[in-house]
Amino acid sequence: MPQSTALPATPSRRQGASVNPAEPRAARTHEALTTALFELLRQHDLTEISISELCRTAGVHRTTFYGHYADIFAFAADSFAHILDELGSVGEGTYDGYSPEAVTQVYADSIRRELGHIVDHRAAYRMMFGTRVDAGFRRELYQRALRRASLAIAVWQRHGYGTGIDTATAAAYIAGGSVGVLEAWAFSESVDTDAHTDAVMASWPAWCASSAPTEALIEKAG
Repeated sequence: MPQSTALPATPSRRQGASVNPAEPRAARTHEALTTALFELLRQHDLTEISISELCRTAGVHRTTFYGHYADIFAFAADSFAHILDELGSVGEGTYDGYSPEAVTQVYADSIRRELGHIVDHRAAYRMMFGTRVDAGFRRELYQRALRRASLAIAVWQRHGYGTGIDTATAAAYIAGGSVGVLEAWAFSESVDTDAHTDAVMASWPAWCASSAPTEALIEKAG
């Protein structure tokens, strides 16, 4: 789905401070912390990981961490939601020169990227979806997916599909379903991202899936 703009800071994030991914040093620090968290979540519950352990594993000073986040839960929620948002983004644009089938394939590829990433870090995402202290992780995912869904609907409407629907309702439907799909995938044992991508696309609203199926769906229909 299309690129979403940055969301406002969550309440649990340090007010007045934020990570600027465009600043090389900040980007490297954030990447180091995220990599360390993925590593630690392979063996520990999020509630068992201390800031000291996270920073030591990442090679980052604690004061740097606290300059941006109040606790590890806020960091995990923001970081993981940001990663999935980036993978699910396809860049803003009208795609006027694309055929409906090509537009659908663009979105299918973005879903496949998200699923593949979760397969590579399944333990971490199972922990995030399963913990009672998710620091708004699902909410972050939903808000970001809602932004992308709204942009995607606008693209489809420019191609003549879904022009009569309630855009806000459709975007909420897609965003909520997207979060549910990612959670179910995290807890599954499947690693066939291609098959699951086709399953997701086949479940999309008829105005964007059936009207412009992916190549796999075209073959099945034929």
